[in-house]
Amino acid sequence: MTAKYRREGVYDNKEITYTHMAVQKKSNAGEKPEEKKINWMQVGVIAFCVLMVVMCVLSFANFQNFFGGSGSAGPAEEGNPVLVQYKMYIGDKAVLEAGGVFVAGYKADNDEHLPIEGLENPYLIYASELNAISNGVIGMNIGESKTVDGSGSKTYYFTKEAAEKGGIDFEKAVVGGTVGYNEYYEDELGERAQAFRQAIITEKTEDGLTVQYGTDKIEMTFASYVQIS
Repeated sequence: MTAKYRREGVYDNKEITYTHMAVQKKSNAGEKPEEKKINWMQVGVIAFCVLMVVMCVLSFANFQNFFGGSGSAGPAEEGNPVLVQYKMYIGDKAVLEAGGVFVAGYKADNDEHLPIEGLENPYLIYASELNAISNGVIGMNIGESKTVDGSGSKTYYFTKEAAEKGGIDFEKAVVGGTVGYNEYYEDELGERAQAFRQAIITEKTEDGLTVQYGTDKIEMTFASYVQIS
C-alpha cells in the first residue's frame, strides 16, 4: 500500500517537516521467499515518477530556511537537496538501480518502501542504505561517482520445503542465482504488509538454501542539485 507520510523533527537546530511518497515503517520479523524477475526499465520509469512527485512536493513546501539555499556549484554540503543516481550490489550483481532526491547529511530513521510497477509488494530500502547515500554525497561534485558500504551481509536460510512453498524451484536453484525475499512490516493503517527485496543464493545443500538480501556496496553518482524556489 502506498501512502503519504509526514515526519517532523529537528535538523541543524531547525524544525522541519519532510514529506515523501512512500510508506516508511520499522520492519517486523518474518519472511517469505518469492521468485520474481524485475523489469529494470519499469523500475527506472517508476523511480523517475517518484522523483518528480518529490520535487513537486519540495517546490511547494516552505523549506527555504531548512535548506539554507539549494546550492548550484561546488561540492555538496550538509543540508543541500541533491539528486543521486545509485546502484545496489550483492557481490558483483546489481539488485536495484534507481535515483532519488536526498538531503545531504540527513539521517533517515525508517526504511523506505518504494512501489514498483509489476511487483505485488513495494521494494524495501533500508534506512542504513539511505543514510549511506545521503552522507556519502557530502563533498562530492556534480558528475562525480563513488562507492559506499551497503546494509551488510544480511542472510536468511530457507528449508527446501519453505523454498518450494514460497515459489522457488529448488531443483533449478543455483549458487549465484537470484530469488525474491519478502520482509514483513506494519503499514500506515497498522496492518501487516510485505516488502520485497532481491536476494542472491550464496549456499545450497540437499536440505535448503542460504540467501543474502543485505547489500555489500552501493555505487552512487551525484547527478545534480535540486533547485528550491
